[in-house]
Amino acid sequence: MVQTRAQEKDATSHSALDSPTTSPGNTHTRKRSQGTIQDALESPPPPNKKAKTERTSTTASTKGNKTKQQQRAKDENDGQSAADQKQNNNNNNNNNKGNTPKIQSLIDKHGSLPLSHTALESPSSPAPETLLALLLNAMLSSARISHELAARTAEEVIKAGYHRLETLRASTWEERTGVLTEGGYARYREKTATALGDLAELLESEYDGDLNNLRKSAHDSPTKIRAALKEIKQLGDVGIDIFFDTAQGVWPCLAPFIDPRSKKTADAIGIGSDEGVLWKEVGEDPVQMCKLASALTSIRLDKKEAELQS
Repeated sequence: MVQTRAQEKDATSHSALDSPTTSPGNTHTRKRSQGTIQDALESPPPPNKKAKTERTSTTASTKGNKTKQQQRAKDENDGQSAADQKQNNNNNNNNNKGNTPKIQSLIDKHGSLPLSHTALESPSSPAPETLLALLLNAMLSSARISHELAARTAEEVIKAGYHRLETLRASTWEERTGVLTEGGYARYREKTATALGDLAELLESEYDGDLNNLRKSAHDSPTKIRAALKEIKQLGDVGIDIFFDTAQGVWPCLAPFIDPRSKKTADAIGIGSDEGVLWKEVGEDPVQMCKLASALTSIRLDKKEAELQS
């Protein structure tokens, strides 16, 4: 039978409708595509490179700032340690500032702060007790007795507490006499016991119990200080020289001073007796000048000039 063109067309249409539209291979491809879409929906988005870079930069900046702070703190600590060390070195070297080798040797071997070997609490401080102790020592040492007895008596007087004005004022004449006798000051004990009582009254009435007020009223003038000290009974020029010699470490206005008797010793051992020159050689330090004066006094009293002649 011969089919018409229309019949052939209809047959072709029916054939196309009856055939499957997707091949097995196409079905697999669709499933894979659906799976890929599902995975894409479930998977987290890729990291933001810019945000990561910013976080890295922030972390690096924080670490950098922390490192800088640590370094700055270290530098400050190192600087403070260096400053402390420098200050310690300055303190250690201060006493030797300007001293020539011979002067320093004299101070090291023979010099000391006056009364530092006694029970005096603050031999390097201008406390009222220190100044009264130095004045008592000057009174006792200026008498015509051996320097050993004078030194021993000064120790006993300080041990008894007479360098504290309230204790000295509260003591009786008999008690003071007993203390002086204990030190070996037998020859002048009665007169000195009386002088100590008079001294206590003078300090209380004229200087409110503090020798520092004497210095202030004299406006730090050594000449006026000397004149005021002459009002004290049993304290003559020799005693005042001893006081100046030993008190210049706590009263710098008295420096430089060398006891006139010790100037001969200074000449004999070859350092010279010019106070201005010696003052410069100790770095214009009142404490060092006081120790040098103490050394010269010790050498003179022990008669050691010949051993130290240059």
